[in-house]
Amino acid sequence: MTNIQPINNFNSKTFVSFKVPNFGYERKNKELSGKEKTKIALGTFCGAIAPVIILNALKKGRVNNIMQSFKNHLPFKDKFKAIWKMFEIESYLEILATTTGGIAGGFLSGLKYAKNKEDKKAKCKEGIFEFLNNMTPTTLVALGLNHLKKTGKNKSVLPQAIIILSSVAGGMFIANKASNKINEMIFDKDKEKKDTRKFKPTDCLVHIDDLVNLAVLAKVPFASKFQVDKLLPFIYARTGYEVGTATSKKE
Repeated sequence: MTNIQPINNFNSKTFVSFKVPNFGYERKNKELSGKEKTKIALGTFCGAIAPVIILNALKKGRVNNIMQSFKNHLPFKDKFKAIWKMFEIESYLEILATTTGGIAGGFLSGLKYAKNKEDKKAKCKEGIFEFLNNMTPTTLVALGLNHLKKTGKNKSVLPQAIIILSSVAGGMFIANKASNKINEMIFDKDKEKKDTRKFKPTDCLVHIDDLVNLAVLAKVPFASKFQVDKLLPFIYARTGYEVGTATSKKE
């Protein structure tokens, strides 16, 4: 009877051609416990929501309205409205603040669970990518809408739609290229083989949330009617969580 030899070293060209590319780091750390993930999620949400509350507290009358609603024993509905206004996001500065806060919260929360120096580096890389991936389209649309306002075309739907679509499409490309270049210059300058983050079709899915903040900036009627700006801290908490759970790729 012929013995079947085990295949230990299968190095055919066909197999090699289907190997998954090594990007140098992965987003999710499977070794994290549920408790650790919860702490990272909580840290990134606090980081995302705190700047929004602080900026709204600085707006004239916001804090006073809350104090008056309780002092005058107003109905719960009025108290809730006064508190709810503390979570409003209406400007580019507020979007920038909650994006930065969410990513910083995720990075700092996840840093204590980094296993080694490479894990810390992976979180930095993911942080740079997530920041640019979120803010590049937003910055482009803010500049575009500002230009429309100066030229008096800001009330026309078509120019706004063109700016939003082109900002998302162009922003994805710019963010991917820029983040890889920055990470290469900071972390991989001495490496012969650079760890680049390849753009994948699934990366387009994360830009669904860009339509929310772009709608806020463009002041689309449904954005204020359905209070979609209140979703932004949750969105940026998600990106911060990606940063906090990023880890160096295991061989």
